[in-house]
Parts: sequence; C-alpha cells; structure tokens
Amino acid sequence: MFKRCLSPLTLANQLALIMLLLALLGVAGMGLAGWLVQGIQGNAHAINKAGTLRMQSYRLLAEIPLTSQTQPLLDEMTRTAASDELTRAARRDAQTRQLEALRNYWHNVLHPAITDAHKQSDVSDKVTAYVEYIDQLVTTFDHKTEQRIRQVILLQQAMALLTGLLIIFTLIWLRKRLLRPWRQLLAMAAAIGQRDFSQRAHIRGRDEMATLGDALNSMSGELAHSYASLEQRVAEKTAGLAQTNEALSFLYSANRRLHSQATFCQRVTPALNELQRLTPLREIEIRVYEYGDEENYQEFACRAGADCPQPDCNACPKHALPATGEGTPLKWRLTDSHTQYGLVLARLPQGETLSHERQQLVDTFMEQLTSALALERQNEHQQQLMVMEERSAIARELHDSIAQSLSCMKMQVSCLQMQGSTLPQASQTLLAQMREELNTSWRQLRELLTTFRLQLTEPGLRPALEASCQEFSSRLGFPVMLDYQLPPRCVPGHQAIHLVQIAREALNNTFKHASASAAGVTAIQHGDQVRITIWDNGCGIAGSGERSNHYGLIIMRDRAQSLKGDCQIRPRPGGGTEVVVNFIPGALTPPRNRSEQ
Repeated sequence: MFKRCLSPLTLANQLALIMLLLALLGVAGMGLAGWLVQGIQGNAHAINKAGTLRMQSYRLLAEIPLTSQTQPLLDEMTRTAASDELTRAARRDAQTRQLEALRNYWHNVLHPAITDAHKQSDVSDKVTAYVEYIDQLVTTFDHKTEQRIRQVILLQQAMALLTGLLIIFTLIWLRKRLLRPWRQLLAMAAAIGQRDFSQRAHIRGRDEMATLGDALNSMSGELAHSYASLEQRVAEKTAGLAQTNEALSFLYSANRRLHSQATFCQRVTPALNELQRLTPLREIEIRVYEYGDEENYQEFACRAGADCPQPDCNACPKHALPATGEGTPLKWRLTDSHTQYGLVLARLPQGETLSHERQQLVDTFMEQLTSALALERQNEHQQQLMVMEERSAIARELHDSIAQSLSCMKMQVSCLQMQGSTLPQASQTLLAQMREELNTSWRQLRELLTTFRLQLTEPGLRPALEASCQEFSSRLGFPVMLDYQLPPRCVPGHQAIHLVQIAREALNNTFKHASASAAGVTAIQHGDQVRITIWDNGCGIAGSGERSNHYGLIIMRDRAQSLKGDCQIRPRPGGGTEVVVNFIPGALTPPRNRSEQ
C-alpha cells in the first residue's frame, strides 16, 4: 500500500493534482482572507459608538447643571455605553476589561458627578478622564483593525507568490513531462515515416507519455524487424526469381544447343560447363552407349586441357574447376521406356547439397539430354530406313526391268544356239560370246541387287560389322577377324551403311575369288580421319584392281567418294589383297539421283 501511494502518478492524475492544488490554494486564500475580514467586521460601528460617547460626554458637560429636560441625554449615554456593538468589538479584540472599566467609570464616577454638578468646572476633569478612556478603546480598535488589514495583505501576497510558484512549476512540468516527450514522439514518428527505425524515445516515468514512448519504441523495433524480415524475404524471392530465370535461360539455351547441327561434343560440353556453374556438381561426364551396349560408350567431360580431336571448337573450359577430392558420387541414367542411351556421372562435394530447385534443374536437363539423344537416334534410324527403302526400290526396278530383259536375251540366245547346226561357225562363236557376256552381266546384276537389298538389322557400325564377319566366317569356313578401334558413335548411321556394304563387297570377293585362309576387317582412327581396311591372304589382285567388267569394285569406289573419302584396292604386303577406305566422319556428299545410282 505504501509503495502504491508513493508510485508515480499518471500524466492525467498529475495534471489533475496540479489543478487541484491551484484550486485549493485559491480557496484557502479566499477563506483566510474572509476569516481575517470577519475579524474587523463591526469595528467601524464600535468606533462610531465610541465617537458618539465622546460627543455625548461633551454635550452633557455643556448642559450642566442638568435639568429634568436633560434626563434623556443621560439615558442615551447609558444605552450607548452598554451597546452590543461595543461589546462584540471588545470581545473580538480582547478589550472586554477596558470596556468594563469604561462602563464602570460611567456608572460609578461620571454619571453621579454630572448629576450632582452645578457648574462645568466641577466635572470637567472627570469628563476628560472619561474621554481618555474612550480614546484608548478607539485606539485599540484602530490598531487591531490595521493589524488585520496587514495580515490580509500579507496573506494575499503569500497566496500570489505561491500561485506564481505553482504556475512556474506547472510550466516547467509541462515542458519536461509533456512538451519534450511530445517532441521526441513527433520526431520518432517522422523518422518511422522515413523508414528510419534506429531512433528511440527516452522518456522516464510511468505516465502516459512514457507508456506511449515505450509502445512507440516497441512498435519501431517490431517494424524494423518486420521490415528487415520483409527485405530479406524480398531479397530471397528476388534471388530465387533470378535463379529461376537463370535456370530457365540455361534450359532454353541448352535445349537449343542440344538440337543444333553441331557435333555432339560441341553441343553438350558448353551445357555441362554451364551446369557446373549453376550447381555444386563437379566432375560431370556423360557416357553415351553404343546403341544400348553399356560396355562400349563414348565419354564427354569438362576437363580443361584434355586431349580433344577438335582443339579449335572452344567448347571445353579454359581453366579447370577446383578438384572436389572427396564427395558423394551421383549418377543419372539417360533412358526412356524403350532404350537406354547413356549415363551421367557427377560428384557432389562434401558439405554441399542439391536444393529442390537445383534438383529440378538437373532432372529437367537430364530429360532434355535424353530427348536429344532419342531424337538423334530416331533421325539416324529414319535416315537409314530412307536409304534402305530407296535402294530397295532401285533393286525392284532393276529386277523388273534390266533383269527381265537379260533373262529374255539369255533365252533368245539359247534358242539360237539350239539351232547352231544350221548357223555358220562365225555366228555360233558370236552367240557363245554373247551368252558369256549375258551370264557375266547377269551375275553382276545379281551382285548389285544383293547389295541394294542389304538390310542392317544391327544398329551402329560395330554391330553391323560383327554380324557381317560372323556371316562370312560361316561361308568362308574360317573366322573373319574384326579389329574395331573406333570410339563409340564415331560414324553416323547414314555413313555406316556405306562402310558395311563396302566391307561386304570386299568379303564377298574374298569368298569368290581369293581362295584365302585368313581375312579380317580393321577400323582405326587417325586424327580426324577413319580408316577401314578389309584384307585377306588369298591369291591377290593385279595392279590396282581395275577391271572393266567388275562393277562391285566400281561401286565400292563410288561409295567411298560419297563419303568424301577414297577407296584403294591394292595387293597386301605378304600376300593377298586389301581394300582401304579413308574418310572423315560426318562429311557426306549429297545423294545422287536414282539414275546415277
């Protein structure tokens, strides 16, 4: 209870207390002044009565000797001396004894003397003494009245001083407890309006201003925290949008690059570089399978300074990223519902994690990469089918036209030979030569039709060469060796069919003409060129293999030229024959029209 009484009052209570003090001070001043004024009330009447006594005394002295007519003057003198005004005034001013003495002097001395006196000189000294009593009483009344008037004046001056001090205190209090805090609050409110949340109001006490200052400080702190949090969220959202925009830009450029006409290395390597920049993944490499064969694959990686068959492509990074050392190995399979195209390997450095957005970015890029590989395989397959369909159509046309014409001519020559006994010898010799030439043309046509009707049941160059080697191994009676040293996916599908047909034509010649005991196919790469060699250890071939009546050799050279390469048919050192084809992968001359083929 004691602490509660001494606790600081609120601003409204303090202001009410000051107003109450001012009111109490005024009321007290007026009350004291009224009390003092009441102390001099009736003194004027008493002084008037005393003056009346003085006049009546001198009048009675003038009437001596008294007669029966002057009796009323004595009675009036007695009533005046015994008046209530004098009694009350004497009681207020503590002059009761002096008034009693005055009255006793009248009754006991002056009244009998005046009544018995025959002349004025007999009682003049007694009248003078009585008048002195009256003067002393009046003087006392005057002093008391003046004293009370001075007290009222002093009281009014004291009340004015106290009122002035209280007003000064009120002004100081208002300045300290109201004006200064109000200015601080206004300045703080203006600062908050300018988004400056660092200012604080320093207001002591427990009044409304202090409470308002504490509330404003708390609000400013909360606004600062909310504004900082909002700025942080805006910055995070902005950074997130920037990352999303960067990811979308990367996916857009990667999709365009992956579906461009450049080589696969030039398409995928910049995308891998950008992916390493946008994500914490390191040591990213892509293994593209050779038509689903996981043992044979072509590898693409981002390594600065690595050996590259095309050093001027500027796809690889100029400077290697720092090695991760230890980390978590990750892999993604590039596959769809039908085919497995390859594998992507990467390493996540220790302490790093893939966020949900980065994981989505990587997954989307893997889908784009899978789609690009699938589309590339599909295009290769479509090109291969188009070539096969076109050559099948040519084979049908050759069979339906030239083959039937040759068959008809053979039958006609046979009919003429059946009548040979009637023909001259020269005609019979000419018919024999014509029949042999027709048989040769028929065999060449059959070889050409077989070549045109060749179907690559195995996708890719290596599986097709392996299938051809196995086929001719069973036909030759000894294994046809295959030395395949080309990197995976080195030769496009539309070029592989020409190489397979050249190899089959050369192996077919080995089967028909070489009488060999060993044969083989070699595929190697020298720089940017590919060399395919088909060899045997048979009887060999004279010169460069130029035979005017062997269209298979002409077709092999023609196919090599369509690859922008060359085909050499020459004797093999140590015996036998070798067919050497040199060309640059990816370079292909425009296909000739059907009449040229």
